Amino acid sequence: MSEIRVNIEYQNIKKWEDSVKRSEHAIDRMQLRGIGIMNIKDAVRYGAKKLRADGSIVAEYRWFKVVYRQFDLEKFKKIYPITVLLENEN
Repeated sequence: MSEIRVNIEYQNIKKWEDSVKRSEHAIDRMQLRGIGIMNIKDAVRYGAKKLRADGSIVAEYRWFKVVYRQFDLEKFKKIYPITVLLENEN
């Protein structure tokens, strides 16, 4: 399995308009819900996934969901979390 790298910092992504707001939102939601980088990696590895119309992915794992974009590079997967939700949130 390839290595997963999670990037919650601002990053200029050509295909999608990334912003500082997205980065701040993801960090805020992770801290608020007590979810760390390892939890996100586990959700990406083991969670049930659904592809949304905008190209983002929703991974449901244990008590939370992670909405993210993924870029497959040669030796690793780059994950850009958009938001983190608890299981009962929509």
